[in-house]
Amino acid sequence: HYSRRSRGGWRPARVHSASFTRATLRPHTMAGDGDMPNGKMEPDWKTGADGEAEIQCCVGFGAGIAKDFRRRRPLYGDDWSRGTGVGLKIFAPATYIFFASVLPALTFGEQFREETQELFSIPHILCATAIAGVLQSIFGGQPLLIVGVAEPIVLVYYYMFKYADGQSDLGPELFRPFCTWVLIFTALMHFVLAFANASEYINAFTRFSGETFGTLIALLFLQAAVKGLKDEFKEPHDAPVAYRMVNGIWSVFLATALVLLAIFLMGARKWHVGRPWLRALVADYGAFIAVIIITCVSYAVEAPDGVTWDLPTRVACKQIYDKEVTDTWKTTKHLGDVPAGQVGVALIPALIITVLFFFDHNVSAQLAQVDDFNLEKPPAYHYDFLLQGLNTLLLGLLGLPPTNGVLPQAPMHTRSLMGVGQDRSKPGAADIVLEQRMSNLIQSVLVGICLFISPVIKLMPRAVLWGYFVFMAIESFPGNQFIHRITLFVMDIQSLRRGESQPAYVDLVPMSDTQKFTVIQLTALGAVYGVTWAGVYGIAFPLLIMALVPLRQYLIVKWFPAASLRHLDTAEDVEEIVEEDGPNVDHKLDKFSGGGVLDGAGAFVQKKHESPVQERMNRQ
Repeated sequence: HYSRRSRGGWRPARVHSASFTRATLRPHTMAGDGDMPNGKMEPDWKTGADGEAEIQCCVGFGAGIAKDFRRRRPLYGDDWSRGTGVGLKIFAPATYIFFASVLPALTFGEQFREETQELFSIPHILCATAIAGVLQSIFGGQPLLIVGVAEPIVLVYYYMFKYADGQSDLGPELFRPFCTWVLIFTALMHFVLAFANASEYINAFTRFSGETFGTLIALLFLQAAVKGLKDEFKEPHDAPVAYRMVNGIWSVFLATALVLLAIFLMGARKWHVGRPWLRALVADYGAFIAVIIITCVSYAVEAPDGVTWDLPTRVACKQIYDKEVTDTWKTTKHLGDVPAGQVGVALIPALIITVLFFFDHNVSAQLAQVDDFNLEKPPAYHYDFLLQGLNTLLLGLLGLPPTNGVLPQAPMHTRSLMGVGQDRSKPGAADIVLEQRMSNLIQSVLVGICLFISPVIKLMPRAVLWGYFVFMAIESFPGNQFIHRITLFVMDIQSLRRGESQPAYVDLVPMSDTQKFTVIQLTALGAVYGVTWAGVYGIAFPLLIMALVPLRQYLIVKWFPAASLRHLDTAEDVEEIVEEDGPNVDHKLDKFSGGGVLDGAGAFVQKKHESPVQERMNRQ
């Protein structure tokens, strides 16, 4: 028989406009419609029970910001008291998300260094991440949101540098001031969108655009890793050819070992060795442990005595007080040196970055507070996008790259706070999220401290960073329905054994619709990825990403029956749970969906669908 229930999956956390105070949380009562799993009724900001009208895009100047501020202001003191009230327990989620943030920051910093001739490097990325993180944790409307430098902005800056390097009136010398002009205009565009309540439009973001974007990021990670490992065969520049070959081969080995070891360690919860707390610790910090182990292994091969180069090539991380880094703070002095014509040109990348951040930042904010987390405090999309603009302006004036909400760190942070400070012996306690500001502040300060330990960072081989890129790409696949649908082209469904499972859409959507939808999505992905190879014109790729939203909203909806789109791409992901009568049904987890909601970097999750597929097929 078929039973229907709402299963969450990935759905946007809608922007509710009701004013909110702690008093609007209705008291503990018996579970019913709209109740939260812990027995509490839904807060009024979710249900709209307080009767206030919803915010509308382009209606009411700054109305969304004002209501976000009014809802969050009474909770500001509680945000801090909850964080300090759990004592040292707050350091567990704080350090967990710190390691999840600092390793990508180091990787992006090395990528920046190579793409911009060292005008930006690891210290700049760490500094920008720390500053933006502190501001978000103290002044942000949603303090659970993690911000940092992301791969798309690295790609945008790469194209901007190629353009500047080819202009006789700019060149590398004026690249930083040119970037500052870009970010000034970007911030102004953010302000316009924030005060126009544009964040209401994020309710149109569905799995189609989100998973296409996530898969694009995975491809860019893999591309950067391949390029980095390829360049290792050319390093060190002043070494004999034989040593360059050794460096390349050893780097490929180290990168591959890192990926395999990190994946192995992150599966520690399934081990049968060690205590449960130890297995959980190894799983949570598996990637960081792998980095340490592979860094130590890298010293098994060393350069000959008396040479000035390293084998393998190691991370180049300057001190925060080196002249190449401190020159960044003088960027604003040279704004007037940028020709007026080039200041006008800066409007183009500013528009592109604004579009990119509007999508990426808001999606990250959504996934940090999806309904599956059952947060008691309201979102603040409009206010946080205004703060994103202020962050962009500040970092631009400081001569630093911009930051925005990042995946998968944002939902990982929220998930890490589940059950913290709670009596886990009580039903539902392990699912209660500790909504506070301390963990974000602590992890941001720890990122800032890394600015002063560059000698330690320089011990890492660059191969570790390239391997980490591959690892991040692989981690984006679990829970990504798009990736699973691609596998269906070569999968023999009939071969599934009894008890093995597939996501619900496999049984509930005609295969022809599934394949057609996947082909359209592959075409869209190929178009966006292809643009990134179009020289300086590749900077326009965020415009195509944003175009996926109206494509889905106005065209795809006409090409498929609503019943199919309901399971392939919908904001309210309702699944059909196929159950088998009888007591001897062996249900197993779907191996394509990861370990749970928002596991891995594939945050657009199709929830698990448990069904004895083969037995039902045999009956048919």
